[in-house]
Amino acid sequence: MTHRSFLLELTPERFRPRPLPTADLNIARAAAGDESRARFLWTEVGRDYWAERIRWSGARWRRHLSDAAVSFWIASCSEQDIGFFELRMKGTSIKLEGFGLLSAWRGKGLGGALLSAATQHAFATGARRIWLHTATDDHPNALPNYEARGYRVYRQTELRNPMPPQAVARGRLPGRNGA
Repeated sequence: MTHRSFLLELTPERFRPRPLPTADLNIARAAAGDESRARFLWTEVGRDYWAERIRWSGARWRRHLSDAAVSFWIASCSEQDIGFFELRMKGTSIKLEGFGLLSAWRGKGLGGALLSAATQHAFATGARRIWLHTATDDHPNALPNYEARGYRVYRQTELRNPMPPQAVARGRLPGRNGA
């Protein structure tokens, strides 16, 4: 199998939102003191798909969450954390740094709605363009979800060091800088 890396982008006129399927879903911005929740969500959502930040300390997470250019949002349902998205402002563009649901919450129709919420938050800050990186070794629904919301691939390259899931599970990380 050829592993591919994709850069995608979205402008406001192409956005196709998906409404939240449940009123119980709450999305709140994480503060620096929420570092353990952010760390848990980043690690568990990304298990088998990405490995950057796996060795970050609590102090490193607090510094990251305190960065004015970063906003980390936690999705919860009935007061239980279920997923997250992270946005990083870069001029008039915003990068969707990370996004996803815990495995128990996948397949319930929430992914498109959470991506829509992330996109709406980004555009609400004045971004004229949102961009992100994904790859064939990300969750199989990642690329189709992005494209269904209107994101388009603008660059595609061969992924030289795909993420072997068993390496993440065992803590042996490849020489790759995340997904």
